[in-house]
Amino acid sequence: MKIKKLIPALAGCLLILAGNIACARPVYTITFINGANEETGLELFAQQIKEEINTLMKSRADIRYQNRTVPVNPRGKSIESIARLLTQKGAGCFIGLGVDLSDRLIHLNQYPRPLIAVGVMDARLQGAPRSPEGGSGVRNLNYIESHFDVEQDLKTFKSLCDYRHLSVVLPKDDRAVLKALETYFTTILKTIAPDSTFSIATIDPDHIEPGIPQVPLASDAVYLVPVFTENGDEQMARIIAEVNRRRLPSFALLGESHVRLGALSSIAPDRNLNTMARRVAINVLDILEGADAGTLPVSISSYSNNFVLNVDTMKKIDYYPSFETAARARLINLEKLHQGGPGLQLKGVILEALERNLSYLSSQADTKIQETQAQIARAALFPQVSVSAGLTRIDKNRVNIARTYNAQTTLSAGAGLQQTVFSDDLLANLAVQKILTGARQYSEKATLLDTVLTASRAYINLLLAMSTQNIHNDNLGVTRKNLEIARNKAAVGTVNLAEVSRWESEQAANQISLNDAFRDFQTARMQLNQILDRPILRDFSLEDVGPDKGIELMITDPSVYRFLNNLKQVQTFSNFLVTEADRYLPELKQIQENIKAQERLVLNKKRALYLPSVGLEANIEKILDEYEVRQNTSSDLDHPWSVSLTATWPLFTGGGSQKELAQSRLELSQLKLQERDAVNQLHLDIRSKLETAAVSAREISLANARYEAALKSFDIMQAGYAEGRNSVTELVDAQNTKLNSERALASAKYQFVLDFLEMERATGRFYFLDPPDEKQAFLSRLKEYMETTSKRDS
Repeated sequence: MKIKKLIPALAGCLLILAGNIACARPVYTITFINGANEETGLELFAQQIKEEINTLMKSRADIRYQNRTVPVNPRGKSIESIARLLTQKGAGCFIGLGVDLSDRLIHLNQYPRPLIAVGVMDARLQGAPRSPEGGSGVRNLNYIESHFDVEQDLKTFKSLCDYRHLSVVLPKDDRAVLKALETYFTTILKTIAPDSTFSIATIDPDHIEPGIPQVPLASDAVYLVPVFTENGDEQMARIIAEVNRRRLPSFALLGESHVRLGALSSIAPDRNLNTMARRVAINVLDILEGADAGTLPVSISSYSNNFVLNVDTMKKIDYYPSFETAARARLINLEKLHQGGPGLQLKGVILEALERNLSYLSSQADTKIQETQAQIARAALFPQVSVSAGLTRIDKNRVNIARTYNAQTTLSAGAGLQQTVFSDDLLANLAVQKILTGARQYSEKATLLDTVLTASRAYINLLLAMSTQNIHNDNLGVTRKNLEIARNKAAVGTVNLAEVSRWESEQAANQISLNDAFRDFQTARMQLNQILDRPILRDFSLEDVGPDKGIELMITDPSVYRFLNNLKQVQTFSNFLVTEADRYLPELKQIQENIKAQERLVLNKKRALYLPSVGLEANIEKILDEYEVRQNTSSDLDHPWSVSLTATWPLFTGGGSQKELAQSRLELSQLKLQERDAVNQLHLDIRSKLETAAVSAREISLANARYEAALKSFDIMQAGYAEGRNSVTELVDAQNTKLNSERALASAKYQFVLDFLEMERATGRFYFLDPPDEKQAFLSRLKEYMETTSKRDS
């Protein structure tokens, strides 16, 4: 019985064991081969390949990795060592990394194990085998041809910069690859630039600055080859900085990432290394599933041109390519083209405008002139004292015969005094000039507010122009990507050439839009310099502004914004702002002062009908000396004097005085009508600007939602277009919608600030210019008004 009970248990154990044996996954060994003298930084690239292999093979097999190092020099010993390594038992696949090692690998006589050589720079120049089907055509041999097209790089660089002596900068002294590189570059330059020479400058990444002088002084351009080390970006950034300090144009083999580090240009997409690692992983998978390595593809068809120019670097090295060349490139850091020197922020621009703006300075001069005019009017009421001196010579007849004069030559001096005792004309002029001085001061305040708004508008328009320029630049890059997709699809026959032409047309249109945006940015920059009375072409850096940064708006105060929650509150708030404008608005105050001046003029014309003008005049004369005297003059007669007091009434002026009075009254009535019209216009301006600003506050979130939806739609459409699910028209529409929504989002942010600044200007004050006590007083009045109105309405 016990044996019978054990049989089922044993059977179950056997079934479990058999199941485990059946479920055991195969194990494959992949051996990475490195050259003994090649760059040790290839470990990062090897790790990237491993990650791609693990992703593809995680459900198929367990992968074991080995690392082997072989010499690359001398050539015979290198090939012999590699041949022995490939005969190892148990090895599933070999992957060789490195430029010089790959050159050895593709020239072996036989391949007992599958081998992938990663690092063949140019298969044609290196004599690598190639079958018509796109493989090596050699059993067990696969290599990955670098899709970094050095020949195309140097050709593009030549069109960008007509170099005569090119320096190829290697960030590490790797003598094992120097010979191969010299042959490689010599062959290429003979084809594309036969009139140019080159040299290779090797720089130790750990001692970069001392190595830079190895770049010959005759060099007029630099070609940058990447370094695969853990801190490669840091090392390359230091090398690029030194090259830029020498003001040498540079071209980066690796692609856009190094252009963003400061290189001038590149055409290689950043995704190329990722694509290469993925292609190696796919070929490994095919090999481990039984495919012959010699039949697998050696090239990567996903390569695409990514011609980029770093505008900031152009400015740093003071090198500018032709417009035609720049038009073919995607521009990076375009906004930095005219940024440099001291940074500007909105408040600083406003303060500088109040110190330097010519219109405002002219307005201040007008105020000083008016103040002087009032002082002149006051001076007319004070005594007017004058002195005189004279030398008189007459003929002898009047002295000797007629005896009209006592001496032929007389030297005399005199003094006079004039004092207006009463003149309503002078009093009225003084009063009017004082009133006009007050009106002029209000006009100056209005100019101050206009200057603040003008400077703010110019600053914000410049930010918007810069943002628009960047948006159009990015959109041009998107169009170029879509054009590349269309060309790839046309190459395999999935679309016709008309679709490619459509994208070429879009690209030209986008370039026109970018040119227009660049012009607008240039114009806005010059306008801001003009407002600040700076040199028109001066460069500067800008600090961004928005609803929550850059400036303290009235609306950004939470205690104010809460009163814009609904239509009723907005209307009540506008009523409050109208009352505030009546207290502060300088335009109204100026009209009111002009009315006061005109009222005084009317009074003067009425008084002129009956009031006299009274004046006092006194004179004295002293004879200092006489020559050729007939007889001595009595001392009582040599200093005559006189005093007179005169009153004058206008009895008849032909009706002119009455007409002048009537005219003054009409002018006063006209001013009062103008005041009423100005009040209506200014109140309307306040209410309409508040409505506009309130809408701007709500539109930011809507514009953001619109852009996010448009971006999502575009991404879906672009992916669908690449896969053939969407048409070119649908993608163009989606891209235009994305472009318009992105521009609307940028505009909404800046328009919010500008609209509320214009609203504050309409009230006659700027919240951010008020001292803290006035801000608090304003908030207290606002709270009291809103609460009182709410209680009255309820």
